[in-house]
Amino acid sequence: MAAISRRQLPGATWLWISAIAAVWACGGRQTTLPDPPASPVAPRVLPIGRLFQLETGGPPPPDTSVTFTTGNSRIIVLYHDGESVAFARLSFAAGAFGDSGQAVQVEVRPRPGIYGLDFTTSLPLRGSQTEVTFVYGRYFTAPARARQVYGSDVAFERAMAVGRLLPDGQVELLPSVRSGADNLRAAVASVGSYIVAAPQ
Repeated sequence: MAAISRRQLPGATWLWISAIAAVWACGGRQTTLPDPPASPVAPRVLPIGRLFQLETGGPPPPDTSVTFTTGNSRIIVLYHDGESVAFARLSFAAGAFGDSGQAVQVEVRPRPGIYGLDFTTSLPLRGSQTEVTFVYGRYFTAPARARQVYGSDVAFERAMAVGRLLPDGQVELLPSVRSGADNLRAAVASVGSYIVAAPQ
């Protein structure tokens, strides 16, 4: 195969190739390049059997229960058990529970083997002032079938979204954004079960 010179490629293409080469030179997992800004898309509902769920091989975080006073923003960070490696974050805005000055208890249970969690609150959530962020940089594990379908970890990663499990075996894939490398975030309007997944 003939070598391609920089002069033969548009500037943006050359930068993209240089970024990919830098990733491979570091010997790490090929990570996703930043996504261009995009308009939010409508949530998509699919049966859970038609999704690839992002797996984790790391030690699962322990169940967590936190009580705090409403009216101030609060972030709950889950860490892989015995490590200082983040697994997920739940972020509550100051108005997430409406009236301030009340005690609220948040209980979080990670779902085994995947990037997913269940959470409940003792007070109802108000609006979409709560966000869940999954942090998957250390223990990213794409299902083998997902690699076959998407062709690479990068392509699978680009298709991933935060999904809300519905009672009838369906999953609502929410508009999700990458707030940083290996971080996937979505606003949530209710308590429940949330996972990271991509369509099959």
